[in-house]
Amino acid sequence: MQCDRSPVDWLQALFSDIGFRARPAVIWSASSRSLPITVTLKAGEDAVGALVLDGSNVAEAVCGFTAELQSLLKPFIGGGLPPCPTHGLSLVAKQNLDMLEWRCTEGDFSCALGEYEESLWPPGADERDAAPMLASRLTRRGMRWWSLEVTRGESGWVAKITLQPGTDAGSVRDVVAPMSAELHFAEPEYTVLEDHADGPRSVPFRSLSLRGALQQSALLRGILRRATDGDNCDFLVEGQHQQRVRVRLLPDHSILPGEDMIVADHLGKPFATDGDNVECGGGFARVSPVEGEPVCFHAWEVRVLQKRGRG
Repeated sequence: MQCDRSPVDWLQALFSDIGFRARPAVIWSASSRSLPITVTLKAGEDAVGALVLDGSNVAEAVCGFTAELQSLLKPFIGGGLPPCPTHGLSLVAKQNLDMLEWRCTEGDFSCALGEYEESLWPPGADERDAAPMLASRLTRRGMRWWSLEVTRGESGWVAKITLQPGTDAGSVRDVVAPMSAELHFAEPEYTVLEDHADGPRSVPFRSLSLRGALQQSALLRGILRRATDGDNCDFLVEGQHQQRVRVRLLPDHSILPGEDMIVADHLGKPFATDGDNVECGGGFARVSPVEGEPVCFHAWEVRVLQKRGRG
């Protein structure tokens, strides 16, 4: 990994490698994007503590931080993190010219920091994490998949993968190799506009929904408000005490200019107006490990609750 990366990029690469073999999972958050950065740690539900990443040379600071991190986690996780695939001992973070690397103290294994999981491909016959390894490998290469299963057969690993429409099957087979691959395609995602005569609390509503996609089940209620350019979302939902939540809408839609109309449906017709009473189905997505940065609600459906008699 190049040494000119930002401190948060370093941390994300480091925790990706540290967390791959960790049982329980290592959960972390950063106080800011610039040094000094306080990193708060948990192992599963157990609070581990906090460490500070700081120094005039970021690469050197990351190496020192890594050693402290491994020592701090050891009582909670046990064993080496990340472990040398040969000896099981903790790999050591070292700077090598313009790269940061993991090295085995015995000298028979090394890889770039952030590429530990990639360096273990293909999985061995006794690999317990073959499925998550494949999932990460596909995701890193931008392959759009829906579900996968990895089993061990007499002739080796077999991957059964359901791909999203439009994904190139040949490229997927190249990524999966030397595993054999059974590939299937999911039905295309599509947007549906519906009117409902009797909805929640006997209130009629109209809905714009994404079908054929994974759906989170959280519900966000409030008043629809126009977003500003700096909100980096499609619209806002205002709840109690005028608290506003950023929303990204997953069904096909467009955001209309002007003072009142905000959301148009997949056909380009106005659907939702500033001040509408709405419900959004979906869930919050953690897009950043940095504390205090705004989160966004990803909605697979938005409902506009209507007053009786409204067209």
